[in-house]
Amino acid sequence: MDVPESTWWVDPMVWLGLLQGGAIWLVMAIYLSVSAAWISLACGGLIGFFLYLVALGYEDYRFAKATLWGVVINMTLSSVSAMFAFIQ
Repeated sequence: MDVPESTWWVDPMVWLGLLQGGAIWLVMAIYLSVSAAWISLACGGLIGFFLYLVALGYEDYRFAKATLWGVVINMTLSSVSAMFAFIQ
C-alpha cells in the first residue's frame, strides 16, 4: 500500500528546513542588532548542516532540499547584515 505524497507546504519538516536560517537571523537581529546579525551565518550554517544530515539519514530529500534553501536564505540575510556592519 503506497501512501500518497503530500504537497511540500503541508510538510512541517520542510518548513523547519526552510525557515531555520531566517529565524536564526531574525532572532539575532532583534536581540543584538541588524549589523551584528551577520554572525548568524555561522549558526545557521552549522544547524543547517546537521539538519541536512538528519534529512539524509531519514531519506527525506524534500526536507534536505528545503534545508539547503534555508541556509541560502540565511546567507543572503547575513550578507545584508555584513554590508551594514563593515561597509558603512
